[in-house]
Amino acid sequence: MGGRLPWYLLAASLAVNVFFLAGLAFPQLFGVSDTPTPDPVAVVAEELELSAAQRADLVALRGRVAERRAAAGGNGGSFRALLIAELAKPAFDRAGLEARMQDRRAIVGKVVLDVAEDLHGYLATLSPEQKAAFLEKAKERAFLRRLLWPRRETANNSNR
Repeated sequence: MGGRLPWYLLAASLAVNVFFLAGLAFPQLFGVSDTPTPDPVAVVAEELELSAAQRADLVALRGRVAERRAAAGGNGGSFRALLIAELAKPAFDRAGLEARMQDRRAIVGKVVLDVAEDLHGYLATLSPEQKAAFLEKAKERAFLRRLLWPRRETANNSNR
């Protein structure tokens, strides 16, 4: 037994070190971070040098978008949810799923149109330089989604 104890201790030490290093490397390798994501409104306000009133208007716009989204069913009626519900059924109802998808498209389309109209009105309050910078940022993938359709856990961060 006396000859095995150092080997057990070495193995335990190696295991602890491997797990410690894996804990350090995991966030870098897989993009997981403890740091909260920055508030998109704060980022846009800083980049575009928005006034306090412009920032408040953007926060209000974001709130109206959230209200419209909730009124339209939030994510409960998403296409993925519709598909999963249909896949769970014993028999596939193609016509029924198609009708529900068309209904959902109509609801989402109306929300998008309302948001676009509201956003257009907001952009009219910006200076030409701010509007141009905003439109340039809007070309970035997911910019508008991050700004206007926040995840539920970050939806309240913009109210700071």
